[in-house]
Amino acid sequence: MPSVHVNREAVERRMERLRDEYGEVAVEEVDEEVPPERFETLREGSRSGYIGGAYAWVVREPDQAADLTESMPDSVDDGRRVLMILGRGATRWGLAGGGQEGDETFEETAVREVREETSVECEITDCFLFRRFRTDSAGDHDERLHALYVFFDAAYAGGHIAVQPGELNGAAWFAEPPGRMHPANEFRADDFWEDYAADDPLGDFEW
Repeated sequence: MPSVHVNREAVERRMERLRDEYGEVAVEEVDEEVPPERFETLREGSRSGYIGGAYAWVVREPDQAADLTESMPDSVDDGRRVLMILGRGATRWGLAGGGQEGDETFEETAVREVREETSVECEITDCFLFRRFRTDSAGDHDERLHALYVFFDAAYAGGHIAVQPGELNGAAWFAEPPGRMHPANEFRADDFWEDYAADDPLGDFEW
């Protein structure tokens, strides 16, 4: 059993602060064992202050959609939609997000990452999931690394999708769950589309 816990107290403090702000949040505990070489890399980041990252489930309301051009039919569906991304080399759609930088809060991280990855502005409205990682080495290490990844609900605040080809394969506003979605997002997708999209026509997505 590892005797040294790296960033455990820092993760617990941040979880406590987020619970004070948003109330009870679902927690997914992830215990993993990685090869020694990978552990060395992760440990270096942890000891340098890396705590984790944040992601945003960004919702655009119907009245926030851009006006249709004259060539578009009046019957185009502009219902409530969710922003998702497809990373380089990825096969499943996920949420915009990434690692914390400097003294950012998790909320600031999520907003910045959405902007950098998609050019969309958003505002955090709630928190729906903690993914708490505990990482051990398959080699001879006596340390355990702790990290936290936070998933937020967010409201669309402006901008249009424009991705950097070197970072993403694509981004889109979805009117219903995509066929291939990252497992971490299914937790929120089930509730969202059950509550809000039951009456949507069978749609695809818009670029």
